Amino acid sequence: MATDQIDLFGVWKLRAFYIENPETGERFEPMGAAPRGALIMHPGGRMMTVVTPSEQPIPKTQADEAAAFQKMIAYSGQFRLEPPDRFVTTVDVARQQPWVGTEQARTYKCDGHTLDIITAQGRVPLTGNALVIGVLSWVRESTAA
Repeated sequence: MATDQIDLFGVWKLRAFYIENPETGERFEPMGAAPRGALIMHPGGRMMTVVTPSEQPIPKTQADEAAAFQKMIAYSGQFRLEPPDRFVTTVDVARQQPWVGTEQARTYKCDGHTLDIITAQGRVPLTGNALVIGVLSWVRESTAA
């Protein structure tokens, strides 16, 4: 196993999440400027993550609670590493029920205490259905301020 793959293992805190149009360079922050999130990459092959918006008012109604739930990203599953820079998670639990039973593939760049995870290109209604990538930037929890 390559050193950068071993460096993936650990607990990570989210520092940024944005969607980018690779053609135009335009970026959109779907969870706000300072989203909250945690990612656990266990050496045993399980990953777990949760991401929430930066602004989360206390829900006062069931509609508020439903809206907050819809904005959350959360899933877990067994992952495999595919050198040089890809991991694929077989999702077995998720807030997004259609993800259960699917494989979610991501590429990554790990530089010791920072980790960028990049999604495959896809179409997102929030960006007018443009072809975009998602970038989640993490810092190792032991070094997060």
